[in-house]
Amino acid sequence: MSAQSYQEEPAPTSRRLARDLVAPRSIRALVVALAGLIVVLLVLPVVMTADRDFTGDSILRKDPSMTPSELEVGITVVLAYTWAIHLAYAAVATWLVLKCLKGRRWARIALTVLMVIASLNSLSSAAAGSEYYWAVIAGDVIHVAVVVLLWLPKSSRDFFATHRTVKKT
Repeated sequence: MSAQSYQEEPAPTSRRLARDLVAPRSIRALVVALAGLIVVLLVLPVVMTADRDFTGDSILRKDPSMTPSELEVGITVVLAYTWAIHLAYAAVATWLVLKCLKGRRWARIALTVLMVIASLNSLSSAAAGSEYYWAVIAGDVIHVAVVVLLWLPKSSRDFFATHRTVKKT
């Protein structure tokens, strides 16, 4: 006859419960939305960098009195600014999506605010010329999709509510 252990399995800790909760499909879909957003974010500065005349034309529409040397400086400044903003935005959005996958409520709110600010900032790209509309429209569609995925499905709301409850116990 062998001895059986009747020890109870240790009660799950709140950290273990939070780790065991799996993000619902609506929250996991944020990864796909983020990938699409990063593509849009990077294609625009790549196009602007590859075709400096394209970038220069939109600058000259705003200030046709620029000399060729001023235009070169303007193009360089616009490209540096565009790359910096788009890379920083992609990095912050990626970090926030990763935190949302872990059920962090503050990340859900911060990502929502980021999407709203990004949509408002896209108006400056739209004002730069109709050649930028494709990036503005694609980006804004993704921004809306992210906000919808974060807040509308019941599974998303339940996921963040569950993480809140688990963390406090």
